[in-house]
Amino acid sequence: MASTSTASDLIPARPTVRRLREAAAGCKACPLWKPATQTVFGQGRASARLMLVGEQPGDREDVEGKPFVGPAGKVLEYAMATAGIPAWRST
Repeated sequence: MASTSTASDLIPARPTVRRLREAAAGCKACPLWKPATQTVFGQGRASARLMLVGEQPGDREDVEGKPFVGPAGKVLEYAMATAGIPAWRST
């Protein structure tokens, strides 16, 4: 996919989670794609009541292609358990 000046150019006319995931996989709207091996789009149900958004994926997330699997994810899991929030991983 060619470089573009903004990621908004990549948003499909009828966005769905599947279409957005596909668009993100080819996004080159900013330099974050250069050192990465893949997009870490996320996981879970589109109908979820809670969505957690992280910063740029770390090395573990980049390798596995899943969010929050590195050291920060362990801290997040501990914080959620301490707060009484049930396990959230689907895999």
